[in-house]
Amino acid sequence: MTRAALAVHLPLTSELFDRAVSAAWNLTVAKQTALAVTAFAYAALMGTEGLALHWRKPWARYFTIVATASLVPVEVYEIVRAVHVVRILVLLANLAVVVYLWRRTDLFGDESASL
Repeated sequence: MTRAALAVHLPLTSELFDRAVSAAWNLTVAKQTALAVTAFAYAALMGTEGLALHWRKPWARYFTIVATASLVPVEVYEIVRAVHVVRILVLLANLAVVVYLWRRTDLFGDESASL
């Protein structure tokens, strides 16, 4: 944990570092397992998305849009929980990416149907 904090130039006396250490120290086996399963599922999702886009599968564009848009409810929840400018900016950026992806579905034209 200390190496990671120093690598990103996070002071070891900061509140963020203290919260991260406390969170890591208080992890139960069940929470560790849940984090591991979540990380594996996310990696599988991103791997599937990447391969589908690489192979230009026709459904890949919609898969990417849904995967990107699936973060919006979490971001809205975080804003409702505590309003911060950064959270609002992240939500707006994510919405902009979703709109961009939706408008650019032409990237996989008719030639992708044959692949």
